[in-house]
Amino acid sequence: MKTAILPSVLAVGLLACAASVQAQSVTFNVTGTITPGVCVFTANDVDLGTYSATTFTGSTTTGWVDVPIRSTRCDPLVTVVHMRVTGTADAADAALFRGVSGIGVELQQKISGTPIVPAGTTVNFTTVPGAASYMLQGRFKQSAPTVAAGTVRSPVTIQFTYN
Repeated sequence: MKTAILPSVLAVGLLACAASVQAQSVTFNVTGTITPGVCVFTANDVDLGTYSATTFTGSTTTGWVDVPIRSTRCDPLVTVVHMRVTGTADAADAALFRGVSGIGVELQQKISGTPIVPAGTTVNFTTVPGAASYMLQGRFKQSAPTVAAGTVRSPVTIQFTYN
């Protein structure tokens, strides 16, 4: 008799506990971002040289000087780089970047010779994974019959987008 009472007491006790059990559910989000890859770009100041103002006698241009735009740590997922180049135009010729009076700075893509104008030119390059140089070139170009001497400091801005 004692053995029959014990299981009944246990069963009643378990039913009492089960009646007080409560359930709850929780929902959460798993988040993250998958980026398309990145590159790091740098450009150093470029010296186009020193010339006498008397060198410019009509439609004078100086020799081209390389303007390397360097990329490092380019992810292999980055396949095309778009560089939007802008700056302040020369007072006498809007196709040139500001120089000194009568002399502007001409920029172009080195391989294709595509002119880069201050109002905004987009230059496209196929990327090279890792590190690479994307070559532009610049030179002085006479923009007016009368020129002035002075120091040229013409900021050029490049905005990069890729893929």
